[in-house]
Amino acid sequence: MQSYGATIKAIRKSKGLLLKELVDEQLSLSLLSQFENDKTTISCERFHRLLDKLEVRFDEFQLLRTGQTLSPIQAEILDYVAAMGEISDVGELQGLAEKYRSLCLYQQQHYSLEIDHLLQLFHFDYCMKKDIFSGLPSLAAREKYSACLSGAKQYLLNTDTWGVYELRLFARVGISMEPSLLWRCLQVAIKKSDQFAKLPGNQDIFYETLTAIFSIFCLLKENDYAEKTFLLWRTRIAQEEHVKEAVFLPFYEGWVAWLKGEAGAEERMDETLFWLERLGFKKQLAEYRELKQLVLTDNFLGLLLNDPLLSV
Repeated sequence: MQSYGATIKAIRKSKGLLLKELVDEQLSLSLLSQFENDKTTISCERFHRLLDKLEVRFDEFQLLRTGQTLSPIQAEILDYVAAMGEISDVGELQGLAEKYRSLCLYQQQHYSLEIDHLLQLFHFDYCMKKDIFSGLPSLAAREKYSACLSGAKQYLLNTDTWGVYELRLFARVGISMEPSLLWRCLQVAIKKSDQFAKLPGNQDIFYETLTAIFSIFCLLKENDYAEKTFLLWRTRIAQEEHVKEAVFLPFYEGWVAWLKGEAGAEERMDETLFWLERLGFKKQLAEYRELKQLVLTDNFLGLLLNDPLLSV
């Protein structure tokens, strides 16, 4: 495993760039030279600025540095999430609690804002599961323990600029928000991430966030908010002429129609299934067929979350 500086140096040389070509008002020649030779460290802001100059994403950098895209703590988080999804009775919660304590110990020794927020989310989920297994309805448990995520929610409301992390966090913790706050935060997300979303490749993350928030409104049976989210979503897709996202619009339009008790809901969903089959997207076709059944039988009990750390 290479150091951060040595990896940056290797990337720079592979691209045929001179050190002086990376210099700007925040990155001096001396600082860059010392960093590449492991004689100093640089701030996160300067590091990501450097990655931007090299046109390398962090996950690509991590793969070049370690040979894998996940750090040990990320692998431990994925292990926790996998265990979290397998819990079927209250007796299995003890093993989950032990994994949680291990993550807390790491957090005490190596503080990370993301892990702080994830621990809040895991505590929220643990408390909910414990009460659900004791007979409390899931939505009642959600309301009872929503305060577990107050720190993460406050962070979002107090952050002036939203990027990848904030959008992911919003999708992660939105399930704990009251509908009015969830809608308010969606407006904040649109406003604060507007410039960020214009960068190539970032539109997908924004649409993934919209999908998650839409599904939460559907789960809560907040039909008006679900429809407003869909209309906002459709308008955005039309403005950006985002063909990939447009394929899925009929499905979600059908979902809204089903929530409102309108005729033709299933037929609209089938439009998306038709195109997924026509395009040969077998995995997504299977996923959306299953989702359609859950929706039409009123058995949709989760949320649609596409997250590298929480989607296992």
